[in-house]
Amino acid sequence: MDEQLFKILKKVYYKKKYMKDEKGYQTIVETGDIYDGRTGTTKYSTDNLSPKELLYLTKSNYPLNEITQGLHDETIHKLKEIIKHPNLAFDNLLSAYIAGFGSFPRGRQPILSYLFAKAVPIHPFCNSHEGAVCEVCSLQKDFWLEKGKEIFRNYWGYSWNEKISAFYLDLVEFSELNPIVPTEEDLHIFCAVIDLIRNAPKEETVGKLEQRIMKSKIIPHCEKYRLRGQLIALAELGVMPNPYIPPLFDKFTDFITQCDISRKIPGSSRSDVVLPLAGWHGDNGICEKRFYELFKV
Repeated sequence: MDEQLFKILKKVYYKKKYMKDEKGYQTIVETGDIYDGRTGTTKYSTDNLSPKELLYLTKSNYPLNEITQGLHDETIHKLKEIIKHPNLAFDNLLSAYIAGFGSFPRGRQPILSYLFAKAVPIHPFCNSHEGAVCEVCSLQKDFWLEKGKEIFRNYWGYSWNEKISAFYLDLVEFSELNPIVPTEEDLHIFCAVIDLIRNAPKEETVGKLEQRIMKSKIIPHCEKYRLRGQLIALAELGVMPNPYIPPLFDKFTDFITQCDISRKIPGSSRSDVVLPLAGWHGDNGICEKRFYELFKV
C-alpha cells in the first residue's frame, strides 16, 4: 500500500467522532458513517475527502465498503487451503514478522493467522451450550467483515490472535504480496526488543514490560495495542513461554478450555491481556531454544 493511499484511508476509517464544546463537554461529531446492526459492520463515508483524494481512492480499486460474509465451516476449510500458498511459507512469515518491527508493519499479523490456520482441527460449528461462537475455535457460525478496514488495520500494524474471522482475509491479501526481506535495521530493532524481554525483572508483568519497551523508544511509532500484538506473536510461537497453556506453534487448545484456564490465572479477570501472553511473567523470560530454532539469531 502506497503512502498516499494509506493517508486517505486513515481519514476514511478513523474520523474524529467527538469534540469539546464551549463548555468543555464532549459532543458527538456527525461523520456520515452508517452502522448496520444486522451485520455488525459500518459503511464509511468519504464526504471528508477532497475531490483529488476521492479520485485517487477510486482509481486504486481499494475494497472500501466491501462487505463480505463468512461461514464457520467453510472458513475453517479455506484456512487449511490458503496456508499451502508458496508465499505463506513459514520462513517468509517469520521474515515478515521481523520486518514488522520497523519497515513493514503489515508483516505483524500473518504469522498469527497462519499459526491458527495450521493448528486448528477441521471441525463443524459446535455450540452445545447455545452460545454465539463455536466452542472449539470461537468463530461465529456466520459473520460479516468490512474488507477494506480489516486490510487497512493490518497495514497500520495491528495484530491479534482473537479476531479469527479476519484471518482468512489477512492470509489471502498477504499471499498476493512479494516475499518480504527485513532490513538490517528491522533485525536490530527485533533483537533489541528480545534483549529487553530476556533481561526482564523476575516480577515484571506484561503491562510493565510493554511500558518498558515503549519508554526505550526502540520500535518506531510504538503504540500499546500494536506492541501487544507483536508480543502475542512471540507468545504463540513459544518464544515468550508461560506455564498455563501451550502456544499455537505446539498445540491447539479449544476455546472452552482457554476460557477455563484464563479464569485461573491470577489477575486475568482485571486484565485485557489475552492468552498465551497473559501467562507470561518476567521470570519466564525467553525460551532460548525456541528463539534460536525459529530465528537463528
